[in-house]
Amino acid sequence: MEIILHTSQSRSVLGKHYLTAFKDAVELYVVSAYLTEWDGAIKLTPACKRFRFIIGKDFGITRKNACIDVLKWLPASRKANFLVADNITGFHPKAVIWRTAKGQAFMLVGSSNLSRAAFEGNVEANVLVPISEKAFEEAKTWIEWIEERSVPVSEDWLDQYVEAVRNPAGSSGKRVPANQEKSPVITFKLPRPSKTADRLRVRRKQLAAYTKQRNGLMRLFRRAASGSISSLQFFEELPQHWSMEKGNRLQGKGWERKGKHANFQELAASFVSILDANKRDRDDVVRAELDRLDSRGNSARKAFLSEMLCLRFPNEYPVLNDPVHRFLVKNRFTASRGSSEGARYIDLAKKLRMALRANPDYPAKNLAELDLLIWASSDYNPNA
Repeated sequence: MEIILHTSQSRSVLGKHYLTAFKDAVELYVVSAYLTEWDGAIKLTPACKRFRFIIGKDFGITRKNACIDVLKWLPASRKANFLVADNITGFHPKAVIWRTAKGQAFMLVGSSNLSRAAFEGNVEANVLVPISEKAFEEAKTWIEWIEERSVPVSEDWLDQYVEAVRNPAGSSGKRVPANQEKSPVITFKLPRPSKTADRLRVRRKQLAAYTKQRNGLMRLFRRAASGSISSLQFFEELPQHWSMEKGNRLQGKGWERKGKHANFQELAASFVSILDANKRDRDDVVRAELDRLDSRGNSARKAFLSEMLCLRFPNEYPVLNDPVHRFLVKNRFTASRGSSEGARYIDLAKKLRMALRANPDYPAKNLAELDLLIWASSDYNPNA
């Protein structure tokens, strides 16, 4: 254990420990009540498999420019991992938790937020401690609880976030609190098209029909992923398990025009990797596999793969379609500019999950049901 005590007249070693964490971690979690500065010289090791950076918004103390600096610093594939605890009031942790490739786990916790003053001028007390595997797992569970109530930081979110006003230099240094409500910065107006109940009954029948066919469909994916059948065989056998006639298909047949020539062995390998991932790792695997398929130009990676994800994990992943994109645009909540394809999809999934969590009385109870109501709304689908 190392105690890190800092006065206004001493040089802090806190920054050294941050650099070490970002350099050595294969898993890294940063939570800070406020973010007022960011040092872009910090390097996140490419070996880091799981990364979350979660900040608070209470009292408007977090600075927009610092958030923009983080968004510029993050690689395209990591942008959806920079989150704000938008649905939590009283978010005040200050901690860095990480695990190294050797399996050693550490926690740096104390009074310091991510501000220049915390590293250079304030009187601060922090402690760096090695933690057990059990304690690290407990910390990950805690992070997951926070993450479920957080959304990715983006330019749209920052446009609507209200900063506290800084006092002029030479004054007391205190900020004037922002006139910011305790509710989330961004709230969704969820669609309620006509015949909502009837539409949801149809969607629930589709999901039930999928459940009956699921085992056969999963076997088909695993056969293709292992190379025991060709891409063409996969495409030809697919209607035996998923089709309009089976009653378990959510979208029309538009994707086949391009998608039928896709490499389904490659796509199936990605889908099986997602199926076999632990729930806590699934978002990271989905993001990585979508980015991999994008880099290889796989034409079935959007409409088809997103429907497979939505059917298999209806609480977690949406179907990619134009009405869903328009929904986010109209609600001014699109992904951060420069995000990779996989990061944009996870960004979308997190925001739609939050929309349902924030509206527990809404008729749709999962993302597959929400997709249908968005599709049926003339606000987002001109053909509805």
